[in-house]
Parts: sequence; C-alpha cells; structure tokens
Amino acid sequence: MIFNSLKNKLIQIRNNVNFVKYLNNTLWLFMSKILGFFSAIFVGAWVARYLGPETFGLLAYSNSLVALFLPIGMIGLNDIAVKEFVNAKNNVEIGKILGTAFLMKLFFGLVSFLILILFVFLNKDFLEIRFLILIFSSFLILQSLEVFDFYFQSQVKSKFVVYSRIIAVSISCILKIVLIELNATVAYFAIVIVLEFFITHLFTFLYFNKSKIKVSIFDFDKNYVLSLLKKSWPLFLSGMMYIVYTKIDQIMVKDILGAKDAGLYAVSISLSEVWYFIPNIIAVSFFPAILFYKTKDKKIYYKRITNLYSLLFWLAVFLSLFITFFGEWIIEKLYGNSYLQSYKILSIYIWSNIFFFFTTISSKWLVAEGFYMHSFYRNILGAILNIILNIILIHKFGLTGAALSTLISYAFVGLFYDLFFKELRINFKLKLKSILFIN
Repeated sequence: MIFNSLKNKLIQIRNNVNFVKYLNNTLWLFMSKILGFFSAIFVGAWVARYLGPETFGLLAYSNSLVALFLPIGMIGLNDIAVKEFVNAKNNVEIGKILGTAFLMKLFFGLVSFLILILFVFLNKDFLEIRFLILIFSSFLILQSLEVFDFYFQSQVKSKFVVYSRIIAVSISCILKIVLIELNATVAYFAIVIVLEFFITHLFTFLYFNKSKIKVSIFDFDKNYVLSLLKKSWPLFLSGMMYIVYTKIDQIMVKDILGAKDAGLYAVSISLSEVWYFIPNIIAVSFFPAILFYKTKDKKIYYKRITNLYSLLFWLAVFLSLFITFFGEWIIEKLYGNSYLQSYKILSIYIWSNIFFFFTTISSKWLVAEGFYMHSFYRNILGAILNIILNIILIHKFGLTGAALSTLISYAFVGLFYDLFFKELRINFKLKLKSILFIN
C-alpha cells in the first residue's frame, strides 16, 4: 500500500512539467555555485598564497572599492528586468525590454565609472592601486551585459548561464595557474578576474543569439525608461546600502590597519562567504512553493517558513562549528603559514553566516508581504551600524574588532531589526521558533 502510494506520488511529480522545469533549473544553479566554490577555495587560495597577504590585500581592497560603485550602474534593474521579461507577451516586447535595460545599465555604468575615476585620481591615497582600480572599474561597464542572464532567469533556463560560467571559470583557473608559474604581477590577476566576468556574459549572449529575438537597442522609449526608473529606485537605494554594509569593513580595515591586515581579513571573508550559495539555492528552490500557501492557509505558510529558517539556522551552526574547529588547519593547508593570523578573525566572522542565512529568506518574505521599503531601511541601518562599530572597534581591537562589527551588524539586520516594527514582529517570532524548535 505504502509502496503504491509512493509510486503514484513519484509519477505525479514526474508528470508535473513545472516541477521538473524548476527542479532542473535549480540543479543547474547548484552546479554553477559548486563550481564557484571549488574555484574560490582552491585556485583562489593558491593565488592568495602566491601573492602574499599585503599584495592580496591590495587586490581585495581594489575590488571592494569598485563594488561600492556597482549599484549606480545596476540602478536597481536586476529583479525588475526579470519580472518584465516574465510579463512580456511576445518576442518584440522581450527585445524592447532587453534593449532598454541594456542601454540604461550601460549609461549608468558609464556614469559610475566616471565618478569612480574622478574620485580615485583626485585622491592621493590611491596612488599605489590606481591601476588595479582602473582594471576592476571595467565591471561597471560590463555589468550591462547581465541583461541576457536576466532573460534566461525569467525563462527558467539557467543551464545556458551555467554553460557560460563553466567555460569562463575553467579559462580563468587555467590562466591564474599559468600566471603563478610565470611569476606574474598582481595586475594580471585583476585582468583575469575581469576577463572571467566578461567571458561568462559573452557566451550567455551567444547562447541568447540563437533565440533569434531581435534586440531593439535603438527603439528608445522615454516613457518606458521613466516607468522602469520609477519601479527600480527603491531597489537601487536598497542595493546601494547593502553593498556598503557588506563591503565597508574591508575598505576600513585597509585604510586603518594597512594592506597586510586587509589581506588577512580578505581570507577570513573568503572562507565565510564561500558558503553563501547554500541559502541562496535553498531560497530559490523552496520559497516559491511556500508562497503558494500565503493566501490558502496561513498556518501552513508560517509553519513552512519556520521550517526553512530552522533548516538554514542549523546548517549555519554546523558550518560555523566545523570552521571554528578546523579553520586553522584549513588556512595552513590552503593559504600557508603567512595567513595563520586569519584564523582568529575567521573563528568570529564565520558565525555571522547564521544571520546572513536568515537574511536571505527574510528578504524574500519582505517582498512577499509587500514591505519593500523595509529592505532599504534595514540595509541603511545595517550600514550605519557597521561603520560606527568599525570606527570604534578596529581602532581598539584591530582585525578582531572588524570581525565583531560584522557579526553584530549582521545580527541586527538578520534578526533583531524585525523586533522594532510591529508589522515585522511575526517574522522575528518565526526565527525565534526555528531556533528553539517551537511549533
């Protein structure tokens, strides 16, 4: 009886076209993240070991500085563009959306590029890394190519993006190894990082080109542009604050403590953030199904969100314990003795993953409930808190202070922010229940 029931259930799942479509898409996304994981852990560690803490710190600092300007180029269009593609009625509309989004991202990318270059070249503090910043600033213009990635996301066809990613990461890894063997300078590694991004989106465009959809770049519709800007500005502000609150610690460490400490700190960040793909994949896979119950059965809706929070909480705790106990050995084997000081920072920083995992789901919950501006308020308060704590704690405790600042600000954003607003307290209760195993 049980066997027949299970068999019938499996047949229903197999015959559910949408389920199979989303499952395949999730598996492709997972494959892409696993590839990035191994690239970051092994080849990334090899590069860091070759460059040494000080030079690696300059590389990481330059990349983080440019990242602060990325939201200007993205102008909050990423999620909006995906939604526009989903709602498009025909290929003509898709072409119009692609052309308009591409031109908007290119225009604002150029604006952010010019602001960054002006800022860097008027500031004498950036003399030693101007060339690195100039290389990484290419991201600000190249990010306009992401519109083809958004199209494939909207069509639940991530495999084409993953194909592109596999090609780009493979080429990038080979080039980095060759550069190490040739004793290349740090600038060449920066070029390869940018090249990886470009190759990914170049091949995504080539796959898109097979669709025969005509991209209407010159079919400029002022009213449509204004409509997109009206929709995207809250997400632009939220994205800007998110980048500040996640990247500002790396900037401040280098400015206050120097390049070597920035390199040590960058390693602890790499070994913590490399796990971020886990909540992202889980959110993409399960949250849409949970949303089905939002209007059907609130009790089941909240119970499944609690279960999702619980799953991510205990996964994060397990990973944090693993890194806390084995982090020193991992750093020694992958990065070498010159980075062993990173372990103390890592053993604190890794626990911020618990709150980042929470934030991944709560961000989707805020959108589902229509609390769009809370995403912005939460990020701006997180950024302000992180900056204030870094100013105080870095001067007092050095790198340990920077890690503590991140842990506290992530805890505020991922958990305690909800406590201050009546309409969000239900989300705080769900998180609390997930930790305490309360149904």
